[in-house]
Amino acid sequence: MISQPLKILMTDPHLRGGGQVRYVGNLARELTAMGHDVTIGCKPGSVLVDRAREAGCGVADRFAFRSGLRPEWRRDILEARRCLLYDMPDIVHVSGSQDHWLFGGVNRLLGYATCLVRTRHNTYAVKSGLPNRILNRRWTDVQIVVCQTVCDDLARHPAFDAQRLFPIHNGVDAKLFKPDADARQKIREEFGYGENHVVCGIVARLVPAKGHDFLFQAVAQLKDRRPELRVLVLGQGDREAELQRLCADLDIAPLVRFAGFRDDMAACVQAIDIGAQPSVDCDTSSFSLKEQMAAEKPVVASDYGGLTEIVDDGVEGIVVPAGTVEPLADALERLLGDPELRAHMGVAGRRRVLRDFTVHAFASRTVEAYRRALEIHRERFAH
Repeated sequence: MISQPLKILMTDPHLRGGGQVRYVGNLARELTAMGHDVTIGCKPGSVLVDRAREAGCGVADRFAFRSGLRPEWRRDILEARRCLLYDMPDIVHVSGSQDHWLFGGVNRLLGYATCLVRTRHNTYAVKSGLPNRILNRRWTDVQIVVCQTVCDDLARHPAFDAQRLFPIHNGVDAKLFKPDADARQKIREEFGYGENHVVCGIVARLVPAKGHDFLFQAVAQLKDRRPELRVLVLGQGDREAELQRLCADLDIAPLVRFAGFRDDMAACVQAIDIGAQPSVDCDTSSFSLKEQMAAEKPVVASDYGGLTEIVDDGVEGIVVPAGTVEPLADALERLLGDPELRAHMGVAGRRRVLRDFTVHAFASRTVEAYRRALEIHRERFAH
């Protein structure tokens, strides 16, 4: 039985895209390709409905996944109960707080009928009170943590059992993001970049955690010395107008293009020459950083969270202290002035992704965690 394909219900409460949605979509697609029976549970209208269809797996888009005590919880409880009793998954793999509490509670009412796994995607603090201890220690069999740094932190946290934490970095499609000269030329023409331009790209939600402010301040320091520098901002968020005003105040607005959300990210990444990830909060196992590395782009990353587990300073890129401007400007200037170094680091970056961060490696390690979770579940709830 242990080697047989698994029946897996993966859930996520998000409506729009982001790293967590990409995690679920990538994992569902690869698990389905490996022969497992996967269903994605989500809200009606979630982008995960399309991700499920692309992955060739099932979709249950009947959940409200609302926080707090709301009328929608009754419907969600009934739907979760139906899924557990009639679909009978081997694994329920939850991704957020709302779906975790829902399936943890319903599974408890059903006498722990199903093995429950949670992925911890970020560095957000978890309260240590009794409710979280019950949820994470009693109701949950295994927690997957997307980087070692956060895993080590949670291992010291009273709401978690260190023996049931599994660090697994997420993975990217290295074939999709391989270097593509034709795509590069086409997308650079679309964005208006010439051969003389060196483009620094940041792919991230427009939120404070991602550190756009520090990147723009660094660019302002370089604008007179490095006239070839351009910045491509990919992503959307509430701070777009605020960040555009900052660029105007710093007198770099003509150098910065806000491209918004794109569904052709593999092509867009080809346009850049240097990737930037100056995060100051939240980041653990950045998809965008790995995708840029897969496309042979050298990267500049902060030392926040799990980013230093992805980039070795001086090998695949340059690591700078989080929340600083001068070191970030120095790193960019070093790469701007040394095309050979950019090329060398880019090749090293793709080699690192192929070794450690492919979507197949990610899915295989997750299946190993599932198998172990099933053993733990049987040990904990044997009757």
